[in-house]
Amino acid sequence: MISEVELDHAFAETLADSPEFQEWLLSSGRFVRHAGNATLLVSEQASARKSAKHWWKHWWCRLPDESESETDVFLVFEAEGARFAIHIEDKPAHGKLGLRQAIDYRRRAAFKANSADWLNYSDFEVLLLAPAGFIEGHAECAGQFDRQITYEEVARFVPLFREAVSPLPPLT
Repeated sequence: MISEVELDHAFAETLADSPEFQEWLLSSGRFVRHAGNATLLVSEQASARKSAKHWWKHWWCRLPDESESETDVFLVFEAEGARFAIHIEDKPAHGKLGLRQAIDYRRRAAFKANSADWLNYSDFEVLLLAPAGFIEGHAECAGQFDRQITYEEVARFVPLFREAVSPLPPLT
């Protein structure tokens, strides 16, 4: 079974290397106007996370109520002199998603907007990345995100996602 971390890594690194994937990701969301001209700030994110192994991972936040949570894949883009962020929650088919976790994505994104340690983004979007069946089965929680993108859609750009949704061959 492919792990969530492996999928997150493949997603983020393919996005960093593929202008077509970046344009696709941005073309159906609130930042559609920047789909062809936004720059993903990989090196800036890496510099901000010197102790982290990956530029996109381990973006933890403590909210004013003292709760702590993490964004699975955190992306900051720059276009036309402004920065915007995409916070992505990845849920594989076997994952669990509670309403509180879904709601906290928006709370965290809003709380960290305009924060220097989160690269001073001024606008954001929160996404759920999951297999289509997971999204359908968790409709109430999925609805807390600005939009959902499916593993099946992402598989066009990141082949590992195809393996994550393909049924296992029968045992012989």
